[in-house]
Amino acid sequence: MASFKLVTGDLIRLVETPHEKQHEVLSNLGGLEGIAAALNVNLKQGLDSGDTGDLQRREDSFGKNYVPPPRSKSFLELMWAAFHDITIVILTISGFISIILASTVGDHKRTGWLEGACIILAVVVVILVTATNDYQKEAQFRVLNAVKEDEKIKVIRNGQPAEVTKWNLLVGDIVRVDLGDIIPADGIVFDAKEIKMDESAMTGESDLLTKNEENPFLLSGTKVMEGLGKMLVICVGENSQAGIIKNLINNPAAGKKSDPTIKNHTNANIEDEVYVEIATPRNDAVGMKDEQLKSGDSMENSTGSSQSPLEGKLYNLTILISKFAVFVALLVFVIMSIHFSIDTFAREDKPWKSGYVNDYMNYFIIAITVLAVAIPEGLPLAVTISLAYSVKKMLVDNNLVRHLDACETMGSATTICSDKTGTLTTNRMTVMQLWIGDQEFSTATDGIGALSDSTKEALCTGIAVNSTAEILPPKVENGLPEHTGNKTECALLQYIRDGGVEYPEIRTNNEVVHMLTFSSAKKRMSVVVRRSATTCRVYTKGATEVVLGLCQDMQRVDGSMESLDDARKAKIGAEVIEKYASQAYRTLCLAYRDLDVPAEDTINWSDEDVEKNLTCVAIVGIEDPVRPEVPGAIQHCYRAGITVRMVTGDNITTARSIASKCGITNPGDGSLVMDGQTFRNRVLDAQGNIIQSEFDKIWPMLRVLARSSPKDKYTLVSGLMQSNVVPHGPQVVAVTGDGTNDAPALKKANVGFAMGISGTAVAKDASDIILMDDNFNSIVNAIKWGRNVYDSIAKFLQFQLTVNVSAVLLAFIGAVILDQSPLSAVQMLWVNLIMDSFASLALATEEPTPQLLERKPYPKTQPLISKKMTKHIIGQSIFQLALMLALVFTGEKWFDIPSGRVVDLDEDVKNDPTVHMTIVFNAFVWAQLFNELNCRKIHDEINTFTGITKNRVFLYVCVLQVAMQYVMVQHTGDWFKCSPLSAGQWLACIGMGFLSLPLGLMLRCISIKKSSELDGVLSRGQHGTG
Repeated sequence: MASFKLVTGDLIRLVETPHEKQHEVLSNLGGLEGIAAALNVNLKQGLDSGDTGDLQRREDSFGKNYVPPPRSKSFLELMWAAFHDITIVILTISGFISIILASTVGDHKRTGWLEGACIILAVVVVILVTATNDYQKEAQFRVLNAVKEDEKIKVIRNGQPAEVTKWNLLVGDIVRVDLGDIIPADGIVFDAKEIKMDESAMTGESDLLTKNEENPFLLSGTKVMEGLGKMLVICVGENSQAGIIKNLINNPAAGKKSDPTIKNHTNANIEDEVYVEIATPRNDAVGMKDEQLKSGDSMENSTGSSQSPLEGKLYNLTILISKFAVFVALLVFVIMSIHFSIDTFAREDKPWKSGYVNDYMNYFIIAITVLAVAIPEGLPLAVTISLAYSVKKMLVDNNLVRHLDACETMGSATTICSDKTGTLTTNRMTVMQLWIGDQEFSTATDGIGALSDSTKEALCTGIAVNSTAEILPPKVENGLPEHTGNKTECALLQYIRDGGVEYPEIRTNNEVVHMLTFSSAKKRMSVVVRRSATTCRVYTKGATEVVLGLCQDMQRVDGSMESLDDARKAKIGAEVIEKYASQAYRTLCLAYRDLDVPAEDTINWSDEDVEKNLTCVAIVGIEDPVRPEVPGAIQHCYRAGITVRMVTGDNITTARSIASKCGITNPGDGSLVMDGQTFRNRVLDAQGNIIQSEFDKIWPMLRVLARSSPKDKYTLVSGLMQSNVVPHGPQVVAVTGDGTNDAPALKKANVGFAMGISGTAVAKDASDIILMDDNFNSIVNAIKWGRNVYDSIAKFLQFQLTVNVSAVLLAFIGAVILDQSPLSAVQMLWVNLIMDSFASLALATEEPTPQLLERKPYPKTQPLISKKMTKHIIGQSIFQLALMLALVFTGEKWFDIPSGRVVDLDEDVKNDPTVHMTIVFNAFVWAQLFNELNCRKIHDEINTFTGITKNRVFLYVCVLQVAMQYVMVQHTGDWFKCSPLSAGQWLACIGMGFLSLPLGLMLRCISIKKSSELDGVLSRGQHGTG
């Protein structure tokens, strides 16, 4: 094949031509046909999928339709980010200062540097563990982004409709552009039918732009809000306008070497690729920020800094504990410093010497270590790990999470506003009944075969040309034909095919001169077909009540006509429409009108008068069966305290029947079924604003909203979120949507679910989670995972706060009474590592259980630390503190060993490790390890070992913790202030730690009815804004 006559730079400059000059510049190049010829492509045939050589040349010449994501951070960069934690920085500086002082002015120059070196080593371990976790998470989210971007694009290749992945789109491809699409590359539109574009993603302009011969360029990342047509692709990937901007953002240096002059896109907001991102958690209170913000604006602009309910609670809890930790750390340093100064300079009357600086430095290090232990710096890490783990598992359950906060928000969901088609039903629609002139047919063969030529032409041509759907051959042998496009249209096309009529031939022989696209307001769509030089025919289909109301007569099976008056229409409504609706059939009315319109005349086809005085051809009853798993899933929701509301465009009789089959409504339950018009009249004022008092009277019992528009859905979602009706309280709303007009409701809701199969690109872009299988059961799985995230964080909190309370109080009491912390700085750092990185890995990776759906949703205002958790935190902390203090003050008598308390040691050995304090440290760690088992269950379940074998991460972490503890005690000596223990001493330490398990069982058997004072203290300030 000949080389291309245009190069990439020419095409980029062509796209960047100002609007007012586009038509002129395009004409100078020979128009659309000239561009197609220069790119060696036939506009009707498209590219040849079998010509691999041509496809490869296009990729080599013009590039792939792929823009590399921002460069991932290297492992060293992640280590550097982890090092920026303030406590890590202070400990590192303190460790180096300790080494310098101990080596120069200390009393034990030969070994004094070891403690500082151990602190540095512990810091390195913490940084390595944190960086490793972050590196694994970033790798996981890169995989998730790749899954999200692997979307199908409708093209024409070899003259036939086909689909290719977005990344395989090439310059010269012919893309079929439809309502709700997000344009995947830059191109020139043709065969446009009332196309209007939202280009705000590129230009910041909110007004819709009409695309036609005068303004033919479509830009990647922009949205099709109305109409349909075709597009010749001329720029892809990094050479498209969106790609150029992304490269400037990701790599500013790239712009300097770009060939074209790039337009000023200061308002650009690229939305064709919204990467799932996760922030590296920072180990401080400020680190509790949104990890992913929703893109774009809803009808009511949302602030990007809004927090989810869980994030709000965690942030406030972290601030509260951090303030307490700073106070205790300062107190420890002051008390130990005063204690040492009085003993040294007042009681013993010793003169000052430089070596004392090292003692004060050690006290400072202990205080900073207490701060590190007390601050719940593992919280961001636990949240991150839990979300990352859940998001990966949710993908297996057909939930592609786009915004991470939506995952945990689903744990608090109280109501689901669900579409019917494809979510509650199979979306494999079938025409069950055909009604023409008082005759009914149940099979396509009977129906099509009985028609006269004129009636058959009116029916089949109307179905074929007034449609953008396609029926493709089965992908597997003996499989069902592939339906692409609107499923209702697919059912109609399949019906006439089953009746022996091939729709592609009809489309070829009928020239569509204009299209009146479907809108939720009109509930109908029409096409205008040129029949002769002087006549046109308008084919209309839509909601039966609407289209039948526009008809003046109807055509019978034999081709004869019958006039339709209001009484006849009412009879048809009662005998046909209501009958089909009661059988849960969706009904459509097909009609037409002939117009005398000479070819040279102009007519305003957008005038709705052309859709009046129609002739009714047929009413069809289409069945969309309820998914077999839906009734059970809805019962799961009701048991979980979640109300399911169906929002559908079907008439009220059909909607009521489907709702009953699904289990959304049950006889005698008082459920309210309402149509959209009645709903609007009841809850909206003259200006279209919600009358909340009226809304609150309706929604508690409202289960079905029929004949509803996307605006009705938005109103329902908004009213639910604003309501605070007692005893229902604030509602956390999940909503499903598949259409472009559903985008406002999807953005408004706490969690928006878009349909992965039937959903438009605009709907997906507005969503938080994409249902890859369009299945309601996947939403139930999302609820389960959301509650599991909440539980995982609560488990970690219960474990960490127990360690916090016991370790901090132990250090504080030791400082006040003994002038020493029973746990050295390095040992406390090890405890900190256990309860931060390791515990978050172990407790945040539990699988959800069916029991999660047997509880009510977590209310927005519920404290993160429940009464049951408070009971365990207090009980375990008291036990651990009592045990540790007993060991500190009397342990030498239990084990017949020398005392390890500083006050009982000689001056020259007071910094050496002792068996006594090693036993204290070992017993303390074992108490934490056994309490980690207790914390697997936070709702007073008796058996804490249930399901433990299913969580391999937990088992691996436990084995690693035990192994590292053994090595630390037996083989580190001066480095970690540990003295090797005998087998008997090991057994005693393990036995003392094991007591946490029976204590946990005893605490679980104690019923808590009233909140304790500490419960109030711990829960104070936990409520986020949500």
